[in-house]
Amino acid sequence: MIRNKLCLFVLSGLFAFAATGVRADDSALLDVLVKKGILTQKEADKLAAEVDKEPVQTQTNGLESKLKIGDWVQELDLYGDIRLREYYQTFQQQLPPDHSGHFDNNIQRQRLRFRLRLDATFKLADNFFGGVELSTSDNRNGNTTNATYTSGFDNYNIYISRAFIGWAPVDGLTFVGGKQNNPFYTTELNWAPDMGPTGLVERVDFHRLFGWMSGGEPTGYSKEGKAPPPPPAPGGFPLELSLIAGQFIFFNNNADSSISFNKTDAFMFDTQLLGKLNLFSGAASFTLGPQIQIWNNAGLGPTGVLANGRPNPATVTTPNGAIGTLNNANAFPIITRDEFYIQTPGDITFKLANIPVSIFWDTSYNVWGPQRFTDVYGPLFADVHYRGTSTTPIFSNRVSPSFKDYFAWLVGVKIGQNKKAGDLSLLVDYRQIGIASVDPNINTDDFNESFLNAAGWRVSLAYNVTDFAVFQFTGWFANNLSRNLYGGFATSPSLFPIANANSSTVLAIDFSVKF
Repeated sequence: MIRNKLCLFVLSGLFAFAATGVRADDSALLDVLVKKGILTQKEADKLAAEVDKEPVQTQTNGLESKLKIGDWVQELDLYGDIRLREYYQTFQQQLPPDHSGHFDNNIQRQRLRFRLRLDATFKLADNFFGGVELSTSDNRNGNTTNATYTSGFDNYNIYISRAFIGWAPVDGLTFVGGKQNNPFYTTELNWAPDMGPTGLVERVDFHRLFGWMSGGEPTGYSKEGKAPPPPPAPGGFPLELSLIAGQFIFFNNNADSSISFNKTDAFMFDTQLLGKLNLFSGAASFTLGPQIQIWNNAGLGPTGVLANGRPNPATVTTPNGAIGTLNNANAFPIITRDEFYIQTPGDITFKLANIPVSIFWDTSYNVWGPQRFTDVYGPLFADVHYRGTSTTPIFSNRVSPSFKDYFAWLVGVKIGQNKKAGDLSLLVDYRQIGIASVDPNINTDDFNESFLNAAGWRVSLAYNVTDFAVFQFTGWFANNLSRNLYGGFATSPSLFPIANANSSTVLAIDFSVKF
């Protein structure tokens, strides 16, 4: 009996020690010991149960390696990407050169840039989820996560570009709060691809809520930051229908300020009804996402009233010395007045000779466009001249708004995809953007350098060098939509001209790697 107890003690220690390394098939050894009469079956079962409770640990050079995660963390996904970019841009200003030649009519810039994004998304117990992203940027610019190589060998800033928490209490109903990926199905016409709105989002997927189909991610978020409908389940109802609503804080103003042009915080409210019809057993699809985007009437920053009664821009020192800024490219830090956009993005996707093809479009109509054209951006004029040797432009022949000034549209085609080594894709689109048709603070800074009153093309060719590395060339080519539109906030000498380009060319050569 003493011998058996001693053997049981020694074996317990040996099995516990083995549990700290690679766990072997202990059951075979225990069976042999039982047959030899060293252990009873009851003792062997007890020993096996005790060893199973020991955690498996690894040893690296005698040092223990551990990663502790809370029991409520069900899934953690770490990923990111880095992109190197050669970037060339040039634009010709809307105003003609003055008599002194002081006016620079052809502005060029060449930059070497890079983009780094580090992402973590997680799923928690009780249907909670969330995500965090750290990324580069120039001066906190929300339009882009590109940073420019400059200033010797200085280090570069990294920012929190995503930080959100979500909850999906039932399948088909999702709530998200924080700085998040763009939750809407959209194109580059209205939103910069990197733009991440801050606020609350509610999403109802009717096809999931009522059991039309199941499967896919509840939020529709992806690593690319897009929000298409989730993929259909085999044999499911062919129609997917979702309602997405967002309430976003754009600028926080001082409610107690005695000099504020508008003490109300700036908000954007966006609601989209997103439908996708799967055709021919999923071989083709038709997607349409009409939405309404409304901004409240608010100043952007400490906008005190100037002597002429107009609001003091947020980047100009106010009477109390305070300065507020918007860091987006070619920002319009004045006011969000008269913005009520009706937008209709959509696409038809199918395969041609087994090659994916997508024909896509988007529109934006500002219901309050005439008022924004006249009261916010204006007065605008059709003629400009200089008196004598003066360098100050004189504007004349005031312009009234027309439909093209508060309407924007885009149409394009993408052939191919970029998922694995050897994949090749071509994208071409054409767009027209009236000066009062989209918000100037969230639009892309690549096409026409964010200037409005523009029409032109985007051409992009991308090739997968490997499954994770892509080489891409993109060109944006634009001209002004109205050839003669001067003064106000359209052109110089305004501090914030939003339509100051006769023509613009932007070329980008990218090499990106995902990890």
